[in-house]
Amino acid sequence: MKVNINEYLLSVEKPAQYLGNEINSCHKKEWTSNMCLVFPDIYEVGMSNLGIKILYTLMNKVPGFYLERAFMPMDDMEEIMRKENIPMFSLETKSELKDFDVVGFSLSYEMCYPNMLNALSLAGIPIRREDRGEDDPLVMAGGTCVMNPAPLKKFVDFLMVGDGENNMPELARILVETKGKSKMEKLKALSNIEGIYIPALHDENKKVQRAIVKDLNDCPLYDEQLIPYMAIVHDRATAEIQRGCTRGCRFCQAGIVYRPVRERSLEKNIELVSKLIENTGHSEISLSSLSSSDYTNIDSLIEAIKSKYSCDSVGVSLPSLRMNTHSVEVAEIISGGKRTGFTFAPEAGSQRMRDIINKGVTEQEIMDTAEAAVKAGWMSLKFYFMIGLPFETMEDVQGIYELVKKVSQMCRKIDKRINITASVSNFVPKPHTPFEWCKQMNMEEMLEKHTFLKDLFAGLKGVALKIHPPKKSLLEGLISRGDERTGDLIELAFKKGVKLDDYRDNYNLWISALEELGMKVEDYLGTRDFDEKLPWDIIDIGVSKEFLKREYDKAEMASLSHDCRLGCLGCGMKRIIPQCGNIVDSKKDFCTK
Repeated sequence: MKVNINEYLLSVEKPAQYLGNEINSCHKKEWTSNMCLVFPDIYEVGMSNLGIKILYTLMNKVPGFYLERAFMPMDDMEEIMRKENIPMFSLETKSELKDFDVVGFSLSYEMCYPNMLNALSLAGIPIRREDRGEDDPLVMAGGTCVMNPAPLKKFVDFLMVGDGENNMPELARILVETKGKSKMEKLKALSNIEGIYIPALHDENKKVQRAIVKDLNDCPLYDEQLIPYMAIVHDRATAEIQRGCTRGCRFCQAGIVYRPVRERSLEKNIELVSKLIENTGHSEISLSSLSSSDYTNIDSLIEAIKSKYSCDSVGVSLPSLRMNTHSVEVAEIISGGKRTGFTFAPEAGSQRMRDIINKGVTEQEIMDTAEAAVKAGWMSLKFYFMIGLPFETMEDVQGIYELVKKVSQMCRKIDKRINITASVSNFVPKPHTPFEWCKQMNMEEMLEKHTFLKDLFAGLKGVALKIHPPKKSLLEGLISRGDERTGDLIELAFKKGVKLDDYRDNYNLWISALEELGMKVEDYLGTRDFDEKLPWDIIDIGVSKEFLKREYDKAEMASLSHDCRLGCLGCGMKRIIPQCGNIVDSKKDFCTK
């Protein structure tokens, strides 16, 4: 059944987010099976997500299958929907979510879990798997968050773990073939897909192997990206030039769970960028990856884009640059004379702490990069740091202030107009990292370190200190490190009114739910035993526990591990992909940057 929201569009903020008729949107007249892909956040955030763009393009190329989208309504629209009994709907056809064969959720941030439950509630779909019948759609989830499936088991029929370019189109084909069959028959047909986890069918003693795309060059291009009629968070075309990272930062979950590094060839990247610009009309292209400046032929790629589109003034952005003077040179080339802000991510203030997390950058390199950026014309510098890292002392926390002070003094000698922002987040030890066993700061520890930093920075001229809210960090850790009981917590918190956590303070509601369930924060944020079975151990990401433990031991000794392109460190990926470490376009430039 279709819903009609036309009479309400002029009563809500940003009505364009509910239309679904964007340029390059897909509108099929006939299909056999369908799915609604829900991003459990508001439109302007979800439409900036590259995974949504990729799956929307690839799955709609499967004959007989139709993938539509949905995003969380803003408060004004949700109020209307609940008052007028309008169920959660898809954008393209305005169909009710409960009429789809599958409702899928893309989960990249743990604080969106209550939004997922809110979407099911708005759709009239029972929240718990056990309460849904044959007339209800199958509910699935994918994304980085499902690397710990435990908190989601009560809600989903299945999870897709890992890369989606191959397994999601395969899912679409199977759904077309099994149209009209029972849910269990469909699940059994889906059970052989790489990376799928079906709680109702799974032997809990067996691990789920993460799906891995071995060659990005073999994946169909996603060049017909959607063009919204309103501003979104990242309003530009996006080309993923490589996947994975070889640097081995010990705090970084993405750097582990997206191994190994896989580069798209220079020719394929140029082709993808050209088609994106042609099909979207965007004047800016983002060359995306976990470490874009590490792409072997980054200079050649930028040169090719600037050469081909110089007359059209196509801008190029790199979301991640290493701290070295080569990065400044790259930034100069792509900025086209525009000098907005230059971002650094030293992560820690002291050299000891940077060695513990294997950041692989020295204070001198940070100073040299900042100096080069200012001399090249950048007037605004932003530094990202974390506090609460394993083995941290208050001297290490003070090191953040000392480093920023040194940079500020040096840069203001060059130009007194320089503005510096020090952005500080609270470390969350994520699953599948060398720090997964480590303790997370509690509220008192976070507030103590926040006050300490605020007092230090109070008199530092031209420097702004921004600290991530401690409440959100605590809740993020609680959920990301959670078990099956965490699912009960998420459900109760939602029923108490928790939703859209990024836009409001729901902390007291979460604490109330914790107390009602008799759950203790310290049970989830505390140190884990090395021999303890962890809730996320059912997922085999390809990297071995032995490797993670070795990296933890090296962290304790403040010992560095080299970049794995310079020699295998034995993380375990070679047992899955023997050519791991060599899936690059060329190695000729790597050691010179």
